[in-house]
Amino acid sequence: MGNVEMTSGELRLDDLSLPQIDLADIRRNATLLTQEARLFHGTLRENVTLGRPMASDDELVKVLELCGALEFVNKLPMGLEHLVMEGGLGLSGGQRQSLLLARALIRDPNIILLDEPTSFFDERTEKAFVEQLARWAGERTLIIATHKAAVLNIVDRILVIQDGQLALDKPKATVFEQEKARAQVVNI
Repeated sequence: MGNVEMTSGELRLDDLSLPQIDLADIRRNATLLTQEARLFHGTLRENVTLGRPMASDDELVKVLELCGALEFVNKLPMGLEHLVMEGGLGLSGGQRQSLLLARALIRDPNIILLDEPTSFFDERTEKAFVEQLARWAGERTLIIATHKAAVLNIVDRILVIQDGQLALDKPKATVFEQEKARAQVVNI
């Protein structure tokens, strides 16, 4: 995709080799939310609709609910017109994270890459978000980097990267069965 040249192997997307796909199509249909993403000085609406400025209020409400932000946004006197300071100053870590998730998901991408998407969520918020995300994801491709077991509930496969190498690539059920068997052996 322009940053790293492959030296071997092939990367495929929807059964097409990546070089056969227009980079603009990939960028239009994919979204990435890194841990370094930031809110900027502007309204909540401007921050969330950055990738899709013409989003309707109904679409905003749906994505804010999906990401666990609707409740706190509705409590703000100015609602979506609430002014956000640079970097989200004045908001909690969980509030910032839910708004950044909303910004990523309002684009309605087919491919979503999330880096530790619930790292600032409390347990209740994380559980609700994971359940909502599982329903929303449907047939979309969801790639999540996480250290949190709760987030693994919505994945089909688990890949473990260790020392820059692929150490594990198996269906989630297989990994969980092996870990359960290993734990039983240790407890004997």
